Amino acid sequence: MTKNMKEIFPQFEPVYKKADTSDVDRARWKMGNFSDSEKETIEKKRQLLSTLAYFIGKDFQMPVELNAPGEGWHWDFAKNVVRIDPIDLLEKPLDHLRFVISHEGGHRRISRTEFIPTEVWRKPGFSFMMNAVEDPRDNNFVAENYPKFKEQMRLAYDQDLDAEAKAKVRAKGKLGYQPLHLQAGFEYIKQWFKEVQGEKMDISPELPEPVKSVLAKTLESARDSWWLYPSKAEADKSEELIKKYAKKSYEINLAKIWPEYQKLVERDMADQKMQEFMKDMQKSQAAAQKSAGGNEGLPQDLKDKLSAEEEQALEKALDEAKAREKPNLPASETPPANQPELNNGGEGEGKPENSGEGQNSGGRSVNLESLPEALKQKIKDYINSLPESRKKELAEKAEQELKDFDKSVSKDLAGKIADDPEKKQAREQGKEAPREPKDRPRSKEAPKAEKSDKARESLSEVRDQIEKSLNRDNNAYEERRREVMPVISRLEMELREIFVRRQANKWQGGFRVGKKIDLGKRMQEKAKGLSAMESKAWQKREAPKEKDYAVTLLLDLSGSMKGEKIKETFKSAIILAEVLNRLSIKTEILGFNDRIYEYQAFGQDMSKEIRENMGGMLDEVTNFSGGRANYNDDGWALDVASERLEKQAVKEKILIVLSDGYPEPSSKHSAARFDLKAVVDSISQNTDQKLIGLGILSDAVTDYYPENLPNIKASDLGQELAKKIKELIEAGNRL
Repeated sequence: MTKNMKEIFPQFEPVYKKADTSDVDRARWKMGNFSDSEKETIEKKRQLLSTLAYFIGKDFQMPVELNAPGEGWHWDFAKNVVRIDPIDLLEKPLDHLRFVISHEGGHRRISRTEFIPTEVWRKPGFSFMMNAVEDPRDNNFVAENYPKFKEQMRLAYDQDLDAEAKAKVRAKGKLGYQPLHLQAGFEYIKQWFKEVQGEKMDISPELPEPVKSVLAKTLESARDSWWLYPSKAEADKSEELIKKYAKKSYEINLAKIWPEYQKLVERDMADQKMQEFMKDMQKSQAAAQKSAGGNEGLPQDLKDKLSAEEEQALEKALDEAKAREKPNLPASETPPANQPELNNGGEGEGKPENSGEGQNSGGRSVNLESLPEALKQKIKDYINSLPESRKKELAEKAEQELKDFDKSVSKDLAGKIADDPEKKQAREQGKEAPREPKDRPRSKEAPKAEKSDKARESLSEVRDQIEKSLNRDNNAYEERRREVMPVISRLEMELREIFVRRQANKWQGGFRVGKKIDLGKRMQEKAKGLSAMESKAWQKREAPKEKDYAVTLLLDLSGSMKGEKIKETFKSAIILAEVLNRLSIKTEILGFNDRIYEYQAFGQDMSKEIRENMGGMLDEVTNFSGGRANYNDDGWALDVASERLEKQAVKEKILIVLSDGYPEPSSKHSAARFDLKAVVDSISQNTDQKLIGLGILSDAVTDYYPENLPNIKASDLGQELAKKIKELIEAGNRL
């Protein structure tokens, strides 16, 4: 426990003490070698705790299983199973065990993360930030609805302090410094505990300045997030309500906390790149010494930038790292001599996690905190002067090391959101059972058009289409998505500010029960002699509301779009599809030439099949069978898309057309009422839809759409489209 926390809570004493256990026993337990009587005790307690987990989690099908000894507790939402540490069942008091299982049951009840994109979750530091806010949110829910848990709230804090202490030890050995983003994450937990104890929330003055700055900007948002959970009645009523609260909490974390918190992660990345660079120097020196007695020192161009004192300090730090040939582990962590090294199947198998040995590079971590700030800055400047390929290599190593470290630290939180991004992605990609290779599903055409067209198509044309489809790159969507990922992230942040502006509903007071207490009002009540039972100082917040937006993307797939235009259109469609679905905006994606192609309908979740179908856009512009790409029936297609959008019961409707802009109607849709200008005028005058024409490598949209972005490329969407949508929505609000 840190000194400052003892000063803040002088009344706080540890709730439990670890049982006196010999080092040999602890090593045996970690190997899973329990006696028969120990196994009987473990199983009895597991059964007892299972009942409590079922009760709070409201899921009597949820397994409560034993985790690997020493691996802690968590609820794995992907597999819907609570795993408990058998060593804790033997060592720790029953009150502590009841608290932790209640916490895990609370995660089952209200924690939902399936809507978080894999690439967002995978960002270094993001999952730890989510865990640091979600744990208090879970504790608040359980404490409000199960008073016995509220009495044991200090156990939650004690558990998280223990996790912080372990993290500091790990960081010193494995990384050689204390990551700033970890310090911020644990500070959120400390501030939460102050709040639930009725103490003033003030940031510890001992923290580094960058951490204090980020906390000052984000603490109120973290507070909003951890108080945003359903009541017991709401959780009992609807899974949809549970998801709405979870999404809203996530959106606050992503939009209000992450942009600032990420700055700390970037600082940690810079430190870790420096660490990886010095590990590589150690490796080079070791290789030079083995070859003909060579002795390669610091790179000469780096030495030229250092003073004699700085060079000496760096050499000393490298020598000290090299001298740690074997880590000094406590006896309790050392297996007996006749046992193999402990292997839990995690990162760095067979190696103690505090060895300080870099998994990526083979060198040992240097104590960065022993180096003067001026020296560290010179090393960072030197790294920035290296060739791009070398900088990329160091960045990849640093990112992986931080991810691995965050993962190991998360295991010690009271009950982490336990899902691995790679496993999540594998599940998403493996939803369908293996099947024989065949034509990838093409876009769904409107039923009537499909029937009539099939009647006209010749057998040879069908055969040609199948052959083209079989040869098509099944990964077209995924390849382009990786290419435009920076634009997706940028546009998501821009549109989130627009679409999620109403996320923070105000607190309402005057209730006998609620999410949090108004301390000022309660103090006034106590002065008047009102008891706790008579108090109306509790505050509540309204349940999150559905986002009042629906967006239609209408994509020109006529022959004039072939070549670079369809490539840019396809990338633009991916950007918009990914962003809108991430924001949970009702979205419909349609393509057209002389018919309509449905890729995603309103109400459908983005899926592997939808992404595969969208990959077919690249071929539609050269598919002239039955007319198809010969024509650009954009007036008719716009009319159909507008009618479909108008049926959505939302406040704001946005229709975005991606086209090169020149109509070429087929005989089926050449009536005057399908004239493009006439249709645009009708939508503008008779609906409240916001209509935007995106001219893909063309300025023709300026002739037809009053609101337009001509000659646009996918790379421009991040700022230009967000700006245009914001203008249209704000203009509508002023009317």
